[in-house]
Amino acid sequence: MAGEFCCNYAALCMTLTIKEKIEQLRDTIRYHDRRYYLENNPEITDYEYDQLIQELQHLEKTHPDLITADSPTQRVGGEPLTQFATIDHKIPMLSIDNTYSDKELKEFDQRIKRMAGIDTHRDIEYVVELKIDGVAVTLWFEKGLFVRGATRGDGFKGDDVTANLRTIRQIPLKLESPDRRQKIPSVLEIRGEIYLPNKEFQRLNDDREEAGEPQFANPRNAAAGTLKLLDPRITAKRRLCIFAYAIGYFEELELTTHRDCLEMLRGFGLPVNPHTRLCENIEKVIQYCKDWDKRRSELDYMVDGMVIKVNSLALHGRLGATSKAPRWVISYKYQPEQAITKLEEIDIQVGKTGTITPVANLTPVLLAGTTVSRATLHNFEEICRKDIRVGDYVVVQKAGEIIPQVVSVLKEKRTGKERIFHEPATCPECKSTVSKDGVYLRCHNPLCLSQAKRRIQYFASRHAMDIEGFGPALVEQLVDKGFLKDYADIYYLKFDDLVNLERMGEKSASNVMHAVEESKNRDLDRLICALGISNVGFHTAEVLANHFDSLDTLANATQEELEEIYEIGPVVAESIVDFFRNEHTRDIIEKLKAGGVNTKKLVSQKFVKNPKVAGKSFVITGTLQKYSRDEAEALIKNSGGRLISSVSKKTDYLVVGEDPGSKLDKARELNVHILDEEAFEKMIK
Repeated sequence: MAGEFCCNYAALCMTLTIKEKIEQLRDTIRYHDRRYYLENNPEITDYEYDQLIQELQHLEKTHPDLITADSPTQRVGGEPLTQFATIDHKIPMLSIDNTYSDKELKEFDQRIKRMAGIDTHRDIEYVVELKIDGVAVTLWFEKGLFVRGATRGDGFKGDDVTANLRTIRQIPLKLESPDRRQKIPSVLEIRGEIYLPNKEFQRLNDDREEAGEPQFANPRNAAAGTLKLLDPRITAKRRLCIFAYAIGYFEELELTTHRDCLEMLRGFGLPVNPHTRLCENIEKVIQYCKDWDKRRSELDYMVDGMVIKVNSLALHGRLGATSKAPRWVISYKYQPEQAITKLEEIDIQVGKTGTITPVANLTPVLLAGTTVSRATLHNFEEICRKDIRVGDYVVVQKAGEIIPQVVSVLKEKRTGKERIFHEPATCPECKSTVSKDGVYLRCHNPLCLSQAKRRIQYFASRHAMDIEGFGPALVEQLVDKGFLKDYADIYYLKFDDLVNLERMGEKSASNVMHAVEESKNRDLDRLICALGISNVGFHTAEVLANHFDSLDTLANATQEELEEIYEIGPVVAESIVDFFRNEHTRDIIEKLKAGGVNTKKLVSQKFVKNPKVAGKSFVITGTLQKYSRDEAEALIKNSGGRLISSVSKKTDYLVVGEDPGSKLDKARELNVHILDEEAFEKMIK
C-alpha cells in the first residue's frame, strides 16, 4: 500500500505548480501524522515519511515566501528562548479535589444531586478518564490554526510554552475535520495533559547516565522539565506526548455533554485517551476505578488515579466551582505501592563524566512485582533533607513505578546505632577535591580511575562496540592492575594480560581476545556512540554516521555544520566540537586508529522492504532461540516494520519466544496475530 501511495502521489505532483505541490505535501504529511499518532495505524514506513518531510523542506527552502506557520516543517525552529512570557487564562485552569475511597465517591455523587436538586435515587451519568501523571497545558486555536499554548501555572496565569508544544507531533498545527461535517470554530481552547511514555523516560535517563548527567526521578518530572526547556530543539528529541481531555473557551460550538466534547476533539485530530468510559451511575464508576487499579501496569505511561466528571454540560453550569476547583469533577487517587526495609549501607558512584551520586543498599524486598535491593538517593542534599542514616528502616517505592527510591525514614524504629552519612569532600576513587555543580558533586580529575572504568564499560557495552565478555568485573581488574588507562588500551591487550586474572582461564581469555579483535570492524555509528561524547547516545550517533563518512570528517566539522543536520541542536553540536577539540581525545583517537579500529562508514547492506512486514506494528515478548532481541528488532525495522512496546488492538503481530509473560494473554484477548519463532522467520525471509 505504501509503495502504491507514493507512486500515485509522485504522478499527481508532476501536474502541480510549486505552491500546489507544497500544499499537497503538507496535506499528505498531516494525513500520515493522523494515521500514525492518532490512529496508531500507519500506511507508509518511517523512511517514506521522512522522504516527504525532506521534499517539503527542500521546496520551502527554495521558496521561503511560501512557508506558513502551520507547515509540518515548522514544528522546531528559531533560536532558543531567553525566558518564557506569561499568558492569562481566559477561563481559569482550576485544580481538582481528590478522594481516596469508595465512600467518598458516593458522598460526591450525593452532593452533586443535592446541589443540582436531583432526586437522590436517580442516576447521574459520569465520564471516567485515566488520571495521567503529567503536566496540564492549554492549547489555543484560531481559525483552526494552533497559535499559542501555556502551562497551567497558578491556574490564572501560565508560562507561554508554544515553541515547545509545537514540537509534539500529536498536536496538530491545523485542525481538520476528516468528514468535513464538523465546522472548525473560529476560537477553540483545548486542555490536555503532557506526559512522557515510560519507554521514552527510560531512554532519556539512559542517555543522561551515558552523558554523566543526573537522572530524572520520574516521568512527570521529566515531562515538566522538558516542557520548560528554553531550547525547543532539545524538547523535540524527548518525544513528549499529549492526551486532550477538555474544552475551555470556545466560540460557535453547540455541545451538550462532556463525552461530545471528547468525540469532537478526537474528530479534530487530537489524541483522546482510549480508556475513557461513560458510566451510567456511581456504582459503575467505582467498579471501573477498581478495575484500572489492577491494570495500570499494562500502560506505557504513568497513571495515578481516575478522573470522574459529570457528563451533562448543563449540570456543569448549575454546579459551578469553588475558588479552587469545579464542583462537577473529582479525582480518585490510587495509593502508590510501598515497602519497608533496612538501609544497610550507602555507596557512592562516580559516573563517566565525574558526577558523584549516593545509592542505598537495602535488605532485599519485593516491591511492585520485582525484588529491590538498591535505591537512588538522588544527591547528598536529599540525604540531609530526609535525615537518612545508615541502619535506618526506610519506606521505599518506585518513582513513577519505575525507579526505586527512598521516600521516608521510620525514625521511631531507630535504636541509636544508626550512622549519619557525611557528604564526601574528595572523590572516593582518586581523592581529588570535589566541587558543587548545582545540587550535585562532581570530580573534575580527567585521570580519575572510576571515571575511566565507567567510560571503558560504556565503550564495550552492547549499544556501543559490543565487546562480549568485557563486563564491569573484568574492567575493574584491568584498570586496577594498570593494563587499561582509557578505552583505546583495549586494543593493545595481550593474552597474557588476561589469562592470569581472577575467573579468567585460557578459554575465557581467548574468547575476550577474539571479541576485541571482532569489534575493530564495527560500523562508524557504533564507534561514535562508544566514544562517550556528552549528549550523544546511540540514536544521535546513527544520525551523525549517516551524515559523515569517517570519524575524521566528524572531528573536523564546525558547530555551524553540525547544527545544519536534522536532529542536531546547538547543545549537542557544542558537545561534539568540545570533545574533538580536547587534546586527550585526539591522542585516544590516534591510539584507536593505530590499534586497527575502523573509523570509517562501512558499506551498508541494502534491505528490500518486505510487503508482509512494511507498515505493520510488532511487539516481541519472551526469549527467541535463533535471534537476540536486537537482531529480531533490526530484521523488523529493515523490512519496513514498526516496533512498539505494548500490545493493543492496533498491534498487528506479537512475536512470541520462550517465557512470554502477560503480553501473550493480552494478544489473545484482542485477537492479535501471534507468531512463534518459526512463523516469524518465515515471514521475515
